[in-house]
Parts: sequence; structure tokens; C-alpha cells
Amino acid sequence: MSLSRQCDRWLPPATTAGLVMAVALVIGSPQLCAQDVPESRSGVRLILGPTERAVNNGDPTQWYPHALLELTGQLQTLDQDQVSIITAGQSVPERYAAARLVSAELLQVPDDQQRAIQSFRDGEMTKALTELVNVVSSPDPQSRPAVWRQQWLSMLASQAAMRSGRGEIALELVKQLDKRPLPMFVIALVPVDWTGVAGDNLFEPAAAMASSESLLVKLVAASWLIRSPKYRAAAEAALTRLAAQQDRPVVAKLAAHLAWRSKSPTETKDTFSRERSVVDQLPLALQTGPLLSLLDVARRTSQPDEVKELELALRYAAPTWHPDLPKNP
Repeated sequence: MSLSRQCDRWLPPATTAGLVMAVALVIGSPQLCAQDVPESRSGVRLILGPTERAVNNGDPTQWYPHALLELTGQLQTLDQDQVSIITAGQSVPERYAAARLVSAELLQVPDDQQRAIQSFRDGEMTKALTELVNVVSSPDPQSRPAVWRQQWLSMLASQAAMRSGRGEIALELVKQLDKRPLPMFVIALVPVDWTGVAGDNLFEPAAAMASSESLLVKLVAASWLIRSPKYRAAAEAALTRLAAQQDRPVVAKLAAHLAWRSKSPTETKDTFSRERSVVDQLPLALQTGPLLSLLDVARRTSQPDEVKELELALRYAAPTWHPDLPKNP
């Protein structure tokens, strides 16, 4: 299913009461327009990881890191199978497997998006939530971002909702987003509690939506509830089921890591190196959240060497941006 732009439609203002409805109208519907249009009118920068063959060629002498591929140009398609882009001086799109895509960024970010993102970075989560949803639910269809950008901005809105204590809105946004295929760099921003700091005010909204049909909602809810004495056992069972299901391998891998970090400090310390290897095998686009989780576990289990290594890696070489990344000095 292509991530094509939605058909033109009128949208209500994104007031607090209408936040979820606005996003659902724009990106939640599984119905697509019949006419394909380019994903973006402006230039984009794509970062792609190495091919699987290059990473797993079995040559022990290739100890050095594999280079990332950076491309700029006009994005043509971005779906669950492939990404294509026309670079400068070319007329024929270059095509790559979508699994290699680490990130996609606009070369020129519109002012309204810049303001919303800056509000988020400044910690003004309530303001950022409203601004982000206003961006993706503009009444003017010509001013709405491309669908892949809508999805990223909407997932950032779910982060803002979680961080401002609006658990129900955060989970509803994830539910609407999960109705359509998502690029992995969007899934990487899903509001999972990677470091065990979810507030108690998130427990009841998570419990209320833990039985959602959306596997991403189940994953997020379980990550919040794992700290709750009342719901911990249910959250552990949910993570075990998610890790065992085969319909969504990406969700299974993330759930397996969360299940690991919920084990006792002795167990996580004894198996830390093995889990680090597992995280290193994840697609690059998905590694930042689990690496933040590993850093938190290393701190809690008094592993100073691992803490130092992970802090440096996340500060200067995180595969993708995440709101919990340490700030550069």
C-alpha cells in the first residue's frame, strides 16, 4: 500500500477536543486516493544504511563501520517496499529497498513545522501538541505535508501528548497512525517508555487501551504499565505475546527488548553483552530507543564502562534522532 497523499477534504480546527479526530481524518483512514502524486514538492535528504549483504558477508577482516549513503533530491515514492528519489542532474529515479532507509528530512522545513518542532525541543509539550496537529490537519490540502512527513509529525505529536500527561491522546494517535504502513524511522519515534520514567498518570489510559487491535498501541501501553505494581504482570505477559507473534517482526523485536529490560538487575547484568549484540542487529532506524534503554540498564546495574561507551555513542553517533538523546555540550 503506497503512502500516497490523502484526497482533498475539509478538516475541523485542531482544538484540544478535536485533536484526535483531526489526525484521524488526515492519516488514519486506510483509503487512498486513486491518483498518485509525488510524496514531496520540496527537496529531501535521505540517509540509507548499507545493504544486508554488505553487513552480513561473513568477512572477519571487515571490522570497520559500513558507510551510510546520503542522497538529496526530489522524493518520488516512499512506501513499505521501496523509496525512490531523483537526484541532481538525473531524470530517472534511483530506487532502494525501504528497509535500508534510516531517515528522511526536508531540506527546507516550512515555518509552521519549524515552530511546532521548536516548541517540542523547548519542552513546551502542550503547545507543541496543538501546533503539530494543526500542521497535519490544515484545511488547505495543498499546504499539508506529504504523508510520510504527516506520519512523522503526528508521531512526534504522540510524544508530546505522552510527555504532557495526555496518555489517551498519545495512544489514540498511535492507533490512528498504525492503520497504515509506517516507515521504520516513524516507528522509531513511537512513544515507548525506553527508560522506565513513565508517569503514574499514564497507567490508567494505558490499561484502558491495552486490548487495542493495534500492535503498536499494545507495545506502548505495555511499556508504560511495566512500572505499575497493579498492571506489571499483565504488561509482562503482553510483551511476551508481542515478542512471539509473527505478523509484525519489528514489533516483536522491540517487545523482546522491553521484556528483557523488565528482568531482575542480576539477569540483565549477566546478559547485557548478549542483548547489546541483539540491539546492534536491529535495523539502524530502530536502534536509538533500545540503545537508550541499554544505557538506562547499564546505569542501574553499575556498569561504568558500558555507560561511558553508550553515552558517547548516543551523544555523537545516534542512528536517528530521539527526544531522550543526551544533548551535545
